[in-house]
Amino acid sequence: MISINKIFLSFILLFSLGFIWGSSFIFIKFVVNTITPITAVLIRMAVASMCLYLYLILTQKKLPMYTIDIKNYTILAIFGNVLPFVLVSWAEIKASTNLTGIIMGIMPITTVLLAFFFVKEEKISKFTFIGIIFGFVGLLFLLEINVNQNTNLFPHLAIVFGAFSFAVATVYARKIKKYNPLFIVSGSTFFAFIILIPLVFYLENPFILNPSTESIFFSIVLGILNTAIGGFIFFKLIQLSGASFTSTVNFITPFIAVLLGYFILNETLNFHQLYGFIFILFGIYIVQKSTNI
Repeated sequence: MISINKIFLSFILLFSLGFIWGSSFIFIKFVVNTITPITAVLIRMAVASMCLYLYLILTQKKLPMYTIDIKNYTILAIFGNVLPFVLVSWAEIKASTNLTGIIMGIMPITTVLLAFFFVKEEKISKFTFIGIIFGFVGLLFLLEINVNQNTNLFPHLAIVFGAFSFAVATVYARKIKKYNPLFIVSGSTFFAFIILIPLVFYLENPFILNPSTESIFFSIVLGILNTAIGGFIFFKLIQLSGASFTSTVNFITPFIAVLLGYFILNETLNFHQLYGFIFILFGIYIVQKSTNI
């Protein structure tokens, strides 16, 4: 009975996380309409930090602050929060929501490559390489790289680097032997907030902004739902069911992003993007079947 309940809970958490993270792309699109990217991420981290801090107080838990903990929080803050969120927020000023979600779907493939080089326990087979090839062929389709089209690739490349950054954070998190999901998400969020403060005032001027009510509202939603709650579910799911099961969330997030972009923002997919979507999903599937990632 306990085993059945655990399996059921794992699937509930997985699909909840897929919807939460998939919806973040459309929320970001609303936010960056009137708030600059780094400031938007700072607000997101501030809201998430306040929620997590309040929860720590209510549950009478104290965040560990040993040297190793500070190191873990800082690395996860930079590669799991600051870099990917800023890059994706900047990219979504011009890139569509559905394409952003699809490109982020390459993250598991990137994770396989990084894990192969940096995690001793990981194994890689010829089928893994085939999956990686399919994934990057799909990426070429998504970026519409061909001689007959002059496309501004910078927003798309920013999303690719954001996916790579998040893959770095994922691999690093897997190397942490024992952790409390609440402490990991709280510490990395707090440190991300601190890191972003000087960046905002050096690169942007938040005091001259005139944000809309819509942008402010979705900034708060991103902080509470997509960062604080989503981050906790992610680390809890790894602890509950392992990294292999948790990584399948990356099948779900692009699908949710595409659906929301289509139904809410009336975005469309051209044939290049559809081909890319199919290649990437097939590549992720092959990689998933051929490794223990």
